[in-house]
Amino acid sequence: MIKVILNRQTLEKALTRRNLSRKVFAADIGMSRSHLARVIWGKIEPSCALRKRLLEYFKEYTFDDLFKIAEDEHDNSSQH
Repeated sequence: MIKVILNRQTLEKALTRRNLSRKVFAADIGMSRSHLARVIWGKIEPSCALRKRLLEYFKEYTFDDLFKIAEDEHDNSSQH
């Protein structure tokens, strides 16, 4: 299964460039700090709506800058 993962290093650089804390950033994009932390650490996949908000917020970045596409390690479909 394909999974979209937030590129944590790029996000941290973007926040630093704008002199933003995660707390302020989370409020700016309308989400809790805890939810943002789970997305940043790869615990949950960013939804389509969140990916769109991030791309609109950081207009200077492309999808490939902000996100990585990975194979889910727990994918059992290849074990038929």
